[in-house]
Amino acid sequence: MKRVLFPLIALILALSLALPMATPVAADGPVFKNYGDVTLGNWGQSNFDDLWDLTKCELTLSYTIDMSGIANAGWAVTEVGLREVGAPNIDPNLKGGWMQSNYISGISNPNSLNDNDLHLLSKHGWLYQEYNAEDADTLITPYWSGYNYGFWFDRDGVDEWQAEMWGMVDGGTYNTSGVYEIAITYHAIDEDTATMFATINGVRQGLYIDGWEDAQPEFYPAGRSFDGDMTHMQVFYGRGGGGGQVTISDITVMGCLTTVVIDGCDTGVADQLLDGTTISENIAECAVNARNHGEFVSCVAHLTNKLVRDGYITGKEKGKIQRCAAQADIP
Repeated sequence: MKRVLFPLIALILALSLALPMATPVAADGPVFKNYGDVTLGNWGQSNFDDLWDLTKCELTLSYTIDMSGIANAGWAVTEVGLREVGAPNIDPNLKGGWMQSNYISGISNPNSLNDNDLHLLSKHGWLYQEYNAEDADTLITPYWSGYNYGFWFDRDGVDEWQAEMWGMVDGGTYNTSGVYEIAITYHAIDEDTATMFATINGVRQGLYIDGWEDAQPEFYPAGRSFDGDMTHMQVFYGRGGGGGQVTISDITVMGCLTTVVIDGCDTGVADQLLDGTTISENIAECAVNARNHGEFVSCVAHLTNKLVRDGYITGKEKGKIQRCAAQADIP
């Protein structure tokens, strides 16, 4: 028996490891995700599957971007941020908010301030480049100024006088070598509008109103608003041309996952994409097609049983969804 049993167990284990299975995701309160690293060539782009709900809590997206491998300067753009489900991974215009990092100039002069790299919070690839958020909940008339701080960065050194100016940081605003630690904090004002603020190498962004001076800008920190479905956002990344490679590493998120809600009953179960549609959309289809409440509950039961088999949810989560379905006034 032993000679038959051990090979059989080994075969079962091998088959289970070979089958593609989803991983159940907990969604109670804020969660932390580490998506690891990605490397992008020309026009490389993608997104992560998790769905995030900014209306439940603030979200912070952090990562390190190494732009030193871009071959050619001149508006070589990389975008990292949030966009609503279904929007593109490059220029998800008016359907998300992201950091646009641009390798503008390859000029090198270790004894003078150079504008090599530009980091700009965006909601459109080439329009609406003004900032309009004084704080997470306060919007003002959109504003932009060529006199600014925390937008332009120098890859090498500066002279001794420039190094002493307000806000200058060795390794932060200059001597960056084209490598930047970026953190974007997102806050939903409502289901369709949110604000975002960023730090680049720990530096906050600001805009001067009455012309440049060797002091903190009047509009500081400066943030901006953006549009989209704040209940169903995904982390995306993409780049344009410029040749060479861009590495985005240690991509992490702290925030609240989108959950399945049935007729006002929050299941606490993370909503997920299933071949292009979400769990919530499948349940909504059950509601549309059901002739009575019993048919609706039965449809949800069949759906959740399949989700458990496929590894999307646990048995406990199936119970939470089915309880909300049973309590719902549907149809």
